[in-house]
Order: sequence, then structure tokens, then C-alpha cells
Amino acid sequence: MFKIKGTKLLGKFLSGIMAATIIVCSVTTTAFASGTPGAGNEPDDEGAIISHNEVWVTPLEYVETTIYDLGDGFTATVTNTTEYGVSRASGTKTDTQEIEIKDGKTLAATVKVTGTFSFDGSKATVTSASQTRSVKSGYKETGWGTGKSNSTTLSSAYVSATLTVSGNNTEITKTAKVTCGKNG
Repeated sequence: MFKIKGTKLLGKFLSGIMAATIIVCSVTTTAFASGTPGAGNEPDDEGAIISHNEVWVTPLEYVETTIYDLGDGFTATVTNTTEYGVSRASGTKTDTQEIEIKDGKTLAATVKVTGTFSFDGSKATVTSASQTRSVKSGYKETGWGTGKSNSTTLSSAYVSATLTVSGNNTEITKTAKVTCGKNG
């Protein structure tokens, strides 16, 4: 057997590093699980997070998907897709947010917005916008509204759509919104 001087000290040092790593990972997980916004395009009134996934599909395309528990057997799958122009510094991007509302495994409704933005470091402008919705048979649309605005001194440019649907004695309102700040 070999005996290395300072083994006890090295063991304590490594244990300390492992404990710190676990704490950092736990804090990150806790902050993430609480629904802390990442890309800034998350709906404000969501329930508990069931699952979450983020991936850069290409160097210029990012996709984030989160599934929320809305209660009463309803869930919302929120997919955010960001596509930059020729480069991330090109001054253009297209954001899409699609929310699928499900009653159990049955798709009840979908609301989707897409905004193409230009930005130059001092302002962001909506260059094109699309807001759509689909309500499936057995569910009723009880509200629909859209909005869009270029950036101001205090706010980002945005494209939004709000859909309210009812079915199975439940009414759900979801807002899909994409934004762009002065720097993209």
C-alpha cells in the first residue's frame, strides 16, 4: 500500500468541490423549475412546468419547448423558435411562438404568432407579423385579440395574440407573444 502525504486534506478539498457543484446545480434547477424566463417569450399565466427542452438546431436557429400543467387535465405546450438572419449580428430575426392547448391527449386549440424584426442597437421594428388560431371541434372560441408594436424607449417590439377557449366546463386563455429588443 502507498501512503500519500496530505491525502486527508485532498479528500476534504475534493469533497468541498463536489458539495459546491451539487449546490450550484440544485440552485440552477430550482430557478429553472420555478419558471424563470429564459428567452423572454414565455406566457405570463402558465401553470407548473412538466418538461422543458432547449436546443440550437443550427448556429442561427434556436428552439425551446416547455409543457405546462394548466389544471383540470389541460396542458399547454409552448414552442418558441428564433431564427436569425445571415448572422446573429445581421440585424434581423424571426421569432415564432406556438401554444397547443390539450385536454388530456386531445388537441383543443392552437394559437401561433410569428414576428420578423429588424434591429440596429437603438430600436427594433416589426417588419412582418402573423397571428393565427385553430379551435377544434367540441371546443368553443370565446375570445380572440391581436397586437403588435415597434419598440419604444421603455419597451421591446412585439407581436401577440390572445385566444380564449372553453370546453369540458373549463375556460382557458393563452397569449402567444414574441419580442425583440433594440439589440435583437
